[in-house]
Amino acid sequence: MSLRKEQSSIGLDISTGSVKVAELQIGKGEPVLSNLGIIHLPEGVVRDGEVEDMATLSHLLKELWSRVGLRNRRVILGIANQKVIVRPIELPYMEREELDSALRFQVQEFIPIPVEDAVLDFEIIEEFMTAEEERMLTVLLVAAHRDMIQSFVETLRLAGLTPVAIDLKAFALARSLIKKEYAFLEEGPSEESICIVNVGAGITNIVILKENVPRFARFLLRGGDDFSHTLMDRMDIEMGEAEEIRTGKLVEPEVNQVLQQEVVSFVGEVRRSIDYYVAQTQERNITKVILSGSGSKTVNLPQELNRGLRLPVEIGKPFQNLKLGRLPFAPEELADIEPSVAVCVGLALREVLE
Repeated sequence: MSLRKEQSSIGLDISTGSVKVAELQIGKGEPVLSNLGIIHLPEGVVRDGEVEDMATLSHLLKELWSRVGLRNRRVILGIANQKVIVRPIELPYMEREELDSALRFQVQEFIPIPVEDAVLDFEIIEEFMTAEEERMLTVLLVAAHRDMIQSFVETLRLAGLTPVAIDLKAFALARSLIKKEYAFLEEGPSEESICIVNVGAGITNIVILKENVPRFARFLLRGGDDFSHTLMDRMDIEMGEAEEIRTGKLVEPEVNQVLQQEVVSFVGEVRRSIDYYVAQTQERNITKVILSGSGSKTVNLPQELNRGLRLPVEIGKPFQNLKLGRLPFAPEELADIEPSVAVCVGLALREVLE
């Protein structure tokens, strides 16, 4: 999709507990965030990142478009679930156009689903020479189950929306959470590696970037809602109270102790994902963690990530690569929303920053 002067770009993030949409106005200068909306989903409409109730979801998408006042119905959709496989592979060198057509014949050994049942995409990470002086490529392969993609596409169709692109949420996070000032510096991108941890309601995305290029992406089927549900089940409290304790608005020492145990367990899962990447690549130059997502507001999560990963932790700023237009939110409301919208903003930035 080529963007013309003053065209809008819409990023759509369909998650376990909510749908978030961001619209950017794109002209000659910095993109402007002209619209932002969130609508909450009943439990069970989206489960583990997949559509369970197409009719309800399409109805709520229509309601969101009406409520926010969006006219553009062409969207960039993000996906992240267990039916998406992301892994780096090495292939003989070929031009990008040739790789695009040849990929289907090259990758069956790397993915656990038949190629004919998969939708494939890729990002070229680097070019290198073997000891035998053979020219090679390292490619980050993305393979998604076709039936899962079709359920999203059909839901959008029922809502009167058209997907102009379907993107990995991991790639969107890299666009919104990595400051783009480096592009204007003579020395170019830093050689450091950065880990993004986006804790959603039901899924956590872990992305590792080197020289600002995604090298690794993994999904954990665990998020902020899981912390709250654990507190409900183990401490016999209501969801509202569990959420207030999770986000630090209410302190109950006994319940907070259970929450702390869950946070430590969660950080262990994140650490194992990073350890896997390090073991596969021998890359030990990860310099920091950027934390985002609605679940990032869980009490003590930044501190425990810092302690468990032994890395500095920054809170992500999805609005850093754009200007804010006239949005229907007070400054304190925007500050509260910002951690949750890194994906939809990054999706809308797809055609701007690439």
